[in-house]
Amino acid sequence: MESKGRILQGKELDRYFEIFDNLSIFHNQFNSEDNDRAIVIVGLAYIEDLLLNILESFFPSDSKTVDRLLSYSGVLGTANSKICMIYSLGFIDKTVMQDLEKVTQIRNKFAHKTDISFEDDFIIKLCKELKWHEASMMMKTPEIATAKDIFKVNINTLVSHLSGIASIAKGEKRKLKESHE
Repeated sequence: MESKGRILQGKELDRYFEIFDNLSIFHNQFNSEDNDRAIVIVGLAYIEDLLLNILESFFPSDSKTVDRLLSYSGVLGTANSKICMIYSLGFIDKTVMQDLEKVTQIRNKFAHKTDISFEDDFIIKLCKELKWHEASMMMKTPEIATAKDIFKVNINTLVSHLSGIASIAKGEKRKLKESHE
């Protein structure tokens, strides 16, 4: 597999196919599930995987330092830290960053409350504040759209957008400097 003049090998090639396989799993679970909690958790699990893939694509390969940064207990271990880093590196714009932060808030509410759904006032408010789907589709949200509809369309447009950014990040991949000993 070739990426902008480079051939993907080893860990990078394995990761490429893992992301591809996970897209199929995400699609099947996210689009066929009726359970609100499952929709939110599956959607954000895949988004987080894409965020990680963008950073792995950009940072140097086979580096223990990078592995530590990206580990669950590392500096970039949380979804919000990955979002901030990807925004700071210029890979996403402010609208995408804000929507990613909002869908992360939605996920956190669903993960920590057992009696929550897309009918919850706070969830409805956050879903109505999502804007990336309108920008990417170049149209306003229809008045009849429910919070669940808005969330699902937004997640799908974010997935599409973030998938493309991973390819851009591969083209800008960093390399570690050799020591001068």
